[in-house]
Amino acid sequence: MPAGAGSTVRHVRLRPSELLFFFVLGAAASLVGDHSHVVTGTTRYFTEAVPFVWSSPLWFPVLVGAATAILAELRLHLGTPRASVTVRQGVAGVAAVLGSYVLTALLHSAPIVPTTTLIVALATVTWCVLGDGPGAVCGVLAAVIGPFVEIGIAAAGVFAYHDDCDQLFGVGPWLVPLYFAFGVVAAMFGELAVKRRAAVN
Repeated sequence: MPAGAGSTVRHVRLRPSELLFFFVLGAAASLVGDHSHVVTGTTRYFTEAVPFVWSSPLWFPVLVGAATAILAELRLHLGTPRASVTVRQGVAGVAAVLGSYVLTALLHSAPIVPTTTLIVALATVTWCVLGDGPGAVCGVLAAVIGPFVEIGIAAAGVFAYHDDCDQLFGVGPWLVPLYFAFGVVAAMFGELAVKRRAAVN
């Protein structure tokens, strides 16, 4: 590969419109998942300090939307984006993460080991089918930072997980693989944006 071509790929960045799209997509999906957690009793909020959007305090979709956009951008700095990714795969990624999210709500009172194993299996399949090495890096970052943030918020008394699923320092252990799958799919969004931009140009 010519030196100039490698440099161009490494310095590609998402445009503001692309970042905004991924922010809105992540925020919208998070509202569906969080609503599922609230209506099934998986989580309970104890705050009225900020407005709610559907079943979630405003900061929740903002955090998830920002994380989606940041991970999509980060992927572009971790290696050459794949030209093989498709919009169909992007849709499948959203479905896989949202489906896993809702599944944790439906199974929140089930024994934690089989439930967590199921979400680990789904996250693994998501990465094997849709991800790559850099995507796994984004997944690991999400799997560490996401639960850590939730643990901190839960410890502050803002919300709580159901007693049947709060074994990871007050949050669900299945959050780790769920966030991993989220990171893998968000990373793929960055690749899709670059591919779409190249096709238009």
